[in-house]
Amino acid sequence: MSNTPPLGKINMPAKQYITEGLKSVNWLTVILYGVGAGLVMPLALTQNSVFSVVAGVVPVTIGLLLARSAKGYFGLLGFLTGVIGALTSTAFLGVWIFVLGNAEAVAALAPDSTSVTSTWLTASGFISFSLISFCTFGASTSGRMEERNREARAVNSVRGGQLEKAGAIREAGDIRGLTLPQLGWVVNNLFKKKGFTFNEYKFVDKDRFVDLWLTHNEDQYHIRCTIAEKVTPGTIESLLQEMKRENITKGIIVSSTEFTAAAQKSVKEKPIVLIDAVTLLDLVK
Repeated sequence: MSNTPPLGKINMPAKQYITEGLKSVNWLTVILYGVGAGLVMPLALTQNSVFSVVAGVVPVTIGLLLARSAKGYFGLLGFLTGVIGALTSTAFLGVWIFVLGNAEAVAALAPDSTSVTSTWLTASGFISFSLISFCTFGASTSGRMEERNREARAVNSVRGGQLEKAGAIREAGDIRGLTLPQLGWVVNNLFKKKGFTFNEYKFVDKDRFVDLWLTHNEDQYHIRCTIAEKVTPGTIESLLQEMKRENITKGIIVSSTEFTAAAQKSVKEKPIVLIDAVTLLDLVK
């Protein structure tokens, strides 16, 4: 587990957050992004309107890039990047105005300024504020989204895959044409509509099955879905073993095809219900 604080919830004193955050900073990345933003912003703002649009998205884009490369403390990283960008843009404008004599190009950013120094300070202040505020905001907002995406990818990795929404089901052929992720989605939706509570699912045995765990009236159910051409007694026995390990007494096997005669016979007097394609179609309709 990561030691970084949850995004959007800094559950530690500010001093500790800053101290630990500074230890996690990839300074090379922060400096590169900060210097790049500090150079692009004043150049874009002093050009035509097309480049001004570019200037507007620079800080937010930097925040997005930071969120993807960092593992936490996104707001702090965005702030540091914005500060470096602000210092870079201030120095760049100073050279541009006082050394190269291009005060006129910057004057549009400070129309009320009465001197070259005032023009430099006003323009630098405007750009610095934009960089610091929007880099911090962009990194924080994007960081929360990126963290949710990372968590979703981690969960899907543990589950072995993701359920997929199926199309309309009108006949048995639609059932038989389902992929394993789609069958799992259909079964999960069906049982939730019948009052079951979803707990978890997982693709098992090299994607031969997708297993779902649901609850109904405080009873735990282990539901195994398969798209095998014909389901044999081996599938039933393997589910029984899983149920014993989990201390679950109710099991269901759902097939998008059919069960062999031996499988139907072997399930007698066992706590498992078999649902084939025809029965599933009747339940879905």
